[in-house]
Amino acid sequence: MNFNSLIDIHTHFFPDNIAKDTILNLTKKSAVIHYGFGTQNDLLKFMSKDSVSISVNQPVATRIDQVHKINCKMVEFNKMSKKIMCFGSIHPVLTNFEEEIIFLKENGIKGFKIHPEYQNFYPDDDKYTKFYEVCVKYDMIILSHCGYDFAFKKVHSTPKRFAEVLKIKGLKLILAHMGGYKMWDDVGKYLVGKEVYFDTAYTKELEDRLYKQLILTHSEDKILFGTDFPWERASVIKQKIMKLEISEKLKENILFKNAKKLLNI
Repeated sequence: MNFNSLIDIHTHFFPDNIAKDTILNLTKKSAVIHYGFGTQNDLLKFMSKDSVSISVNQPVATRIDQVHKINCKMVEFNKMSKKIMCFGSIHPVLTNFEEEIIFLKENGIKGFKIHPEYQNFYPDDDKYTKFYEVCVKYDMIILSHCGYDFAFKKVHSTPKRFAEVLKIKGLKLILAHMGGYKMWDDVGKYLVGKEVYFDTAYTKELEDRLYKQLILTHSEDKILFGTDFPWERASVIKQKIMKLEISEKLKENILFKNAKKLLNI
């Protein structure tokens, strides 16, 4: 089995001129540790330390006026980068979301991130049905935060709400943090076994028994390795997965094979 290759589906870096302040502000809100200061070079440095072959950057547009600017930067970055692949960002309340999704598709962007907490929306609201249908139409991958977020008291992105979203057939949806951070009992209740991907980002505190149960009761091709770097390191999440009592084939699928297939790389 090959355990030396890692594809990290869930990472973040920021423009050098704002990276440090962004990380410090987010860390102050959430009281979590961080590795480096959110720059591209920091990501590459820790990728090298932790033997990560490819990382996927997941930008978040917190305002609709940021969306196209971020996406243009991600398109340009992907033209030059070999080890880091950028997704785009979409804000679901954007009126011209289909135009923006077409822009991403035409420029080789494979998906985008949404964040119901920072973007302040409920993912199962009926007014977003058209948005999800357009994502299916253009075969775009969506990665979404799911579950609690340290910076917010209210939770928009619950497993139960995303179970309603999955009634739209054909979605390529990745739910971060094994389907719902700190809401893992609800993940088992509402999401396990359905047509949805989970990533392993920031799951070091998930109890091993429950971690194993979620993996084994979900589809073996729908668990993706992720970290949420710079808030977690690949070496930490890899060690967590490697010590689980699951097959070596399944570990290999989680660490890179599932992502390789989904991303078609």
